[in-house]
Amino acid sequence: MENELYKEHILNHYRNPRNKYALTGAGVVGKEINALCGDEIILYAHADEDGVVTTMSFTGEGCAISQAAASLFTEYAKGKRIKELQEMTHADVERLLGISLSTVRARCALLPVKALGNRISK
Repeated sequence: MENELYKEHILNHYRNPRNKYALTGAGVVGKEINALCGDEIILYAHADEDGVVTTMSFTGEGCAISQAAASLFTEYAKGKRIKELQEMTHADVERLLGISLSTVRARCALLPVKALGNRISK
């Protein structure tokens, strides 16, 4: 039963993503593509002088896991330091999603973290 709740949680973020738009004037922009499946995430963020995220959004296309992970990640990011977010692990993202991930699914779920690490601009 609990697993079903988490699946519904992920589907809710996939169907109704939070913060899915290109943030105008973003000071941080990063992009990542999963070469295995073609999923793509572009992250946009405003951060203060201490590197703390004040606003984060994303655009992109892909599977339910990648899109839900990006939606959840942008909500989680507010008030966190960019450096801390860039250091999130497979286990951290599993906790955020509330499910265990295979190695293949983890690639999709980690796209927003990797996108933040692949900053196009500062």
